[in-house]
Amino acid sequence: MGDGNLRSRGSDMAAMPVLAIGFDPVWRARMQRLLATRGELDWLGAYAPKQPRRSGHSVPALLLLDGDDPLIERERRRPLLPAPRRLYFYRHPNVAALQHCITSEANACLDKDASPDTVLRAIHAAESGLFVVAPELLLRAMHEGGEVPMPAPADPPGDWSALTERQREIVRWAARGMSNKQIARQLGISPETVKTHLHHVFEHEGISGRVALLVAHLDDIEAQVRTT
Repeated sequence: MGDGNLRSRGSDMAAMPVLAIGFDPVWRARMQRLLATRGELDWLGAYAPKQPRRSGHSVPALLLLDGDDPLIERERRRPLLPAPRRLYFYRHPNVAALQHCITSEANACLDKDASPDTVLRAIHAAESGLFVVAPELLLRAMHEGGEVPMPAPADPPGDWSALTERQREIVRWAARGMSNKQIARQLGISPETVKTHLHHVFEHEGISGRVALLVAHLDDIEAQVRTT
């Protein structure tokens, strides 16, 4: 959905006054450039914490907050800023930042360099009570947390029929570059069990490690590439 379609929903967004607050002047200036002239927004400005704001403006219904500012939580709880909807922006959003956004019931965990289209989509999503996060960060959180299993990958190219089902399962994850600890968390077994299974696979294949395991089937991989 392009920018033109976002503009066509201007009537939906017009009732949401938006205010940006944060210590980062570069981020504030960027939000100002991206949003100040958007006719579908009631843009209230971008301010540093405790910086005086223009009087006579609407009370913000949505706050854009500098997640890297350690004092931002105190700022957003000021009596004049009761907005329940918040989008957090980070220079380097990570899993800890995502967890904070979720536990604080915010509506987004975004990169400070997110595209204008992403920022506008996140604002629109907040109106509907949705949460916005980059897919790669969500997958990283799922991967590191281990509570939500990642989709099982397909078998890597090659003939693995002589291996047990568990061994093939571990080889699939190893082919994606996952460590023994990560594979163990994903499968609900111990890292030592993963190590033992891989050792048996290496012995069976007559090789000495993960890279050699895949190199041993390089012809199969190249054949698969040529046929795709």
